Amino acid sequence: MALVMGVTGAGKSTFINTLKPGSVHVGHDLESTQAPPQAVQMFLDEEEQFSVTVVDTPGFDDTWRSDAEILADITEYLATQYALKIPLKGIIYLHPIYENRMKGSARKYFEMFRLLCGDQALKNVMLVTTRWDTVGQAPDQVGEALRREQDLLDNWWKPMLKQGANAAQFKGTKGSAEAMVLELVRDRDEVVLDVQRELVDGQKEVGETTVGMPFMNQLDSDIAKWKRVLVKTDEDLALAREMETDMRSQGWRGDAMKDVADRIGLLKERRREAEKVVKQLETTQKKIQVKVGEKAKLQVAEKISAFGGKFDPVARAATVFAAVLNITLTVVQFVVM
Repeated sequence: MALVMGVTGAGKSTFINTLKPGSVHVGHDLESTQAPPQAVQMFLDEEEQFSVTVVDTPGFDDTWRSDAEILADITEYLATQYALKIPLKGIIYLHPIYENRMKGSARKYFEMFRLLCGDQALKNVMLVTTRWDTVGQAPDQVGEALRREQDLLDNWWKPMLKQGANAAQFKGTKGSAEAMVLELVRDRDEVVLDVQRELVDGQKEVGETTVGMPFMNQLDSDIAKWKRVLVKTDEDLALAREMETDMRSQGWRGDAMKDVADRIGLLKERRREAEKVVKQLETTQKKIQVKVGEKAKLQVAEKISAFGGKFDPVARAATVFAAVLNITLTVVQFVVM
């Protein structure tokens, strides 16, 4: 198995579509699409005994879901892959060349990516720049793109490159995509990510892992902050209602009473919004308080038992992987000459 990772818009689905046109949905809207991880299983021989499954993963900075929820998705299928004993050959990390610098979601995702992999897995990582088709033909435009690439190589990617990661360019061709996948399959030993050991062997919750703890800490902080907003709003609301009662008993009328009523209305709306945010944050928190390794083992055992003792790990592992996670799996024949 090979993972394709990167921020939303880095070109993950495009990369996989290049291997098998139309196999993975590609979002072209301004808002990111709500898509679960998807996979393409490529058989590399005519007898269908040797295959690699390339998995498209969700990226951070999604329009509809929080980064913690996306991390929960990623760790769930990593745990499932490990529980199924599908060899993980490597990770292809994509970064769009049009980004002026490593900022915002890209920086956050890259930091998460390093923690997810762990130092021992970096020799199985390919750091790839994408979207070269957006670079103009003028010398100054090409030069600017090359400058951005060099900045990545000399700064952000340098620590990972020093520990064995490789860098490459994806120019959008089928040949370049195939070459990257085949390099991982042929030239790399199987690798186990730190987070997989923590989730499956250590039976930790997602939020207890090295990569998950920053998300859990942030959620704890955000929930506490919004609960303080609720407390303060309740105090202000009580005072406003007390003022309204006093003014009414004193015979106040007109604009003064309307102003107090308007303030009470605004405070009620603020309270509803704060309650909504707290509920959303607590729902997200629950998603990373799950022992996905334990869950994956149970689900894998259940799906395998459905084969009635006729489970073929070569032919069926990717199918079980997709069934457990309810993701789309497309099979393509790709015979290496």
